[in-house]
Order: sequence, then structure tokens, then C-alpha cells
Amino acid sequence: MEIQAIKDNRSLKFWIHVGIWLCFLMVYVIIFGRFLSTELSLLRGVANILPMMLIFYANLYLVNRFLERRRYLPFALINLILLLAMVSLRVHLNLLFPEIDRELFLASERTSWRAGAAVTNIAILVVSTFYQILENRYAIEQRNLATIKDQQEAQLQFLRAQINPHFLFNTLNNIYSLAVVKSDKAPEMVLRLSNLLRYVVYDGRSELVELERETRQIQEYIELFQLRSETPLDISFEQKGHSRGFKVEPMILIPLVENCFKHCDFDTNEAAFVRIFLSVRGRTLSFNTLNTRNEGQQQKDRVGGVGLDNIRRRLQLKYGSRYRLEITKPQGQFEVRLELQLEGPEPQNTIVS
Repeated sequence: MEIQAIKDNRSLKFWIHVGIWLCFLMVYVIIFGRFLSTELSLLRGVANILPMMLIFYANLYLVNRFLERRRYLPFALINLILLLAMVSLRVHLNLLFPEIDRELFLASERTSWRAGAAVTNIAILVVSTFYQILENRYAIEQRNLATIKDQQEAQLQFLRAQINPHFLFNTLNNIYSLAVVKSDKAPEMVLRLSNLLRYVVYDGRSELVELERETRQIQEYIELFQLRSETPLDISFEQKGHSRGFKVEPMILIPLVENCFKHCDFDTNEAAFVRIFLSVRGRTLSFNTLNTRNEGQQQKDRVGGVGLDNIRRRLQLKYGSRYRLEITKPQGQFEVRLELQLEGPEPQNTIVS
């Protein structure tokens, strides 16, 4: 994709240059067409345009070779020689064509052509210099942006790598507790864990994943968590909106769900619950989690923790200003509200529950 974009950019630049020089040529043809035939006007225009093109593109090299390296004297001397040579060449070529009405010249024909060639050549030289300087600055900016993007991607991969072991170890602890008591649920939990790990290891490396894929893994994780309990837990997961085709940062929602279960007081509170709500309106994803918690377990239930801090940094890197994350602690509860702008198709008008 990037190579194709570079090729397309070069092709566009080439045709822009061709178009500009053709416009210059047409100006010369129109000017000389008042005194010469169309064929001679075209030929004379080419005779003036080609030396100016040589100045323009030779100076691009000279800017990079000398000016950008602060070697000002060689740059000035070589350009001076180039200018004088092209002025002389253009004067010589123009004098080969039929003479134009002398009343149009303030001085002799040779002197007038020399002055005109000098002015236009200097103008081309100045334009060429500024063009290449701006081109170099743009290239530097693009390289800097690419470097920043690579650094951000490396940081994202590092943050994702922090999540994966945390996610794995918590689930393995659940399986271990069932294996100790020889529960029949242990094999099913191993199978579900295998499905989740496949998503974490493979899809978790992707830049974006289908939102439907992420939500399926949330449901998988909820069912996996339910298996560790002998009695059904009060856990609900509600979805609203049209999510098909939209994409999201992988493993950005599941840690929020895991955070609910980690801090929920299922072991000490018969009325404990977890509420998870996902909604898509237009391109906006709203993901809310609410769980009860034990006020006395401050060490376990610190605000944010490593998981939420990790998620916040990933959101900042991936979405910039296109997300909002709020964490609140009502009495005996813990609530997280996330809103972000999704990548994907045009928003659907129909809301599907």
C-alpha cells in the first residue's frame, strides 16, 4: 500500500511538472504567434523552454548538493556559470529566427533578448530553489511522522504484550482452581481459553479487528468466567446498534470486562453484579461497564490499576482526541464509560438491537 502510494505520488508530480511546462510553452507560442507562423512560434517556444528546464532541474541537484549542506560559495558560482551559459544560449537561439519588429525593443535586438533571458532565467532559478527547499522540508516532515508512527506502533505492541500475560494468568488461575477440585468444567474452560488465546495471539497483532470479532470474544470471556462458579452469576451483556463492518483496536474492550470481574465482589456479596453495555450509533462506539465492589478491598480495587492505565495509553496512541474514557466510583460500585470513533463503512440509518 505504501509503495503504491509513493508511485502514485511520483506519477502525479511528474504530470504536474509536464502540465506547468506545457503552459509556459503555450505562453511563448501565443507571444511569438503575433509575429511568426505557428510552426516557428512552437519551435521558438521550445528553444526558450528547454534552457529554462535545464536551469530548473540542474538547480534542484545543486540545492541538495551544496545549499542544504551550507556550501554557499560553490552553489552561487556554479549557478552563476549556468545562468550566463543559458542566457548566451537563448540569445543565440532567438537570433536564429526571423527578426521581430525593431520598434518593440528598447535597445538592440541582442541586448533585449539578453535582458529578457537573464530575467526569466533568474526567476526560474529562484522558483527552483524555493521548490526544492520546500520539497526537502516536506520529506523531512514525512520521515519524522513515519518515525513517530513507528514508535507509537512499537509502544502499542508493548502495551498489548503487557495485557496478554495478565489476561492469560488470570484465566489459568480460574482453571487451576477447578482442576484442584476435579471439576467437570475444567476441560470446557480449557477449550474456551484456547479460543480466546487464538484471538489474543493472532488477531491481537492486527492494527484493527472487526468489532463483531471483539464482541464475540467478550461473550466468550463472560461464559468462561461463568464456568468457574457453581451457581449462575449476575452478569449481563447488552448490545445495541449496527456493528457490522466497523473496526476497533484489538483487545481494547476485553480488558475492561476483565477489570469488572477482577474487582467485583462475587465472593463476598450475594447481590454482586456486572453490567456491560455496548452501543453503536453512527460511527460512535459507547462501551460502559458497571460492577459492585468491596469498599474494604482498597489494594485490589485501586482506581485504574495497571490495566486501565494501559488501556488509557493505548487509546491515546491509537485514537488521539477521538475517544473519551471516564472512570467513576459510586458507593460500592465501579463504573467505566468509553466512547470512541470507529473505523469502517458509512453509518447505517437502521438501528438493530
